[in-house]
Amino acid sequence: MGINMGAIVGGIAKSLDERLKDDMRRTAERSDRVREYHVTRASRKEERFEAEQKELEETLSNLASFMSKSGIEIPEGVTEADFAAQLYKGAGGTISGGKELVKSLRLHDEKKGDIKGLIKQANFVTKGKGFGDYINNFVRRPETMIKVPDNLKGGVGFLKNVDITKDAQSEMKSMLAREKQADKFDIKGISLDRSQMVGAKEYALSMEKETIGLKQAKANLATTLKENAMKGSIDSTQVNKNFKDVITQGVQASGIAVDTSSGSPVFDIKGSVDKFKAVQNVYKDALKNVVENSIDTNSLAVPGMKATLKTLAIASQKYITPIDPRKTNIKRSDYIIGQTYLTKGGATMLWTGSVESSIKIKD
Repeated sequence: MGINMGAIVGGIAKSLDERLKDDMRRTAERSDRVREYHVTRASRKEERFEAEQKELEETLSNLASFMSKSGIEIPEGVTEADFAAQLYKGAGGTISGGKELVKSLRLHDEKKGDIKGLIKQANFVTKGKGFGDYINNFVRRPETMIKVPDNLKGGVGFLKNVDITKDAQSEMKSMLAREKQADKFDIKGISLDRSQMVGAKEYALSMEKETIGLKQAKANLATTLKENAMKGSIDSTQVNKNFKDVITQGVQASGIAVDTSSGSPVFDIKGSVDKFKAVQNVYKDALKNVVENSIDTNSLAVPGMKATLKTLAIASQKYITPIDPRKTNIKRSDYIIGQTYLTKGGATMLWTGSVESSIKIKD
């Protein structure tokens, strides 16, 4: 029986032809995916670039408006664009920094603050540039070069050595044709003493007032406990009110806004680790303060005092985590009055100086 070599060769050729066609199809699909991915990314970058340029133009324009109000001698030839760009650079050279500076300068100006007194150092050297030049210098056009790992640049199968990014890069250049980007140039920033701005001074003064308010709130609580001790009964309503006042003043002194319209301090610290830690410290301090005062005023033994302290400690547990002595290797002799600790049995205890007088707040 003879072998039909023609049929065999024809079959192999057909198989190779089908494989080649499949490789071509899959390579074309990969090339389309690479093209679509990079064209989409480049388009989005271009949109962000244009949006940032527009935002920067507005910010520089706002900063330029303070040139005539600066009250300092501006060298001949220095333009509003030069002045605004140097203020912008002095604020960090970012849009967010520039916007914040505009906001601060506006408040300072509205409060009749002297802008001249803020300037610590200025190096006014005109570059002969306009707003457009500075905008292009601060906001650089994004790179559109296709960047694909070498192991993914090739096609599939027989076409694995074909660079599928070559035509896509040419297409990108054609689609996103633009003028050559201007070279960057150095800009000296204007150095401002922002601590002297009216807004900063008012904030510092408000913080000082809040600190005074916190001291007064603690004093009021101590007075209430003294009076209760002398009467031999605890006015839990008044103690709770004084404790809330201490919390309110403490949180405000931390720079966090507090709403007390409901009778209890309400504040928003969602998403801020720093604010949460600040509030946590306020509650720790307030609980420690009320326990210490109850001991100092001899009101701890007055009927109703421990129940009141238990209520305050339970309310504080939202922000205070009890200390586990076994994990932290703390001896009982080192326990701090007013802090909460876990017992061997897993209960939570508010320490008042001794095991006998301490208050169990959670089993």
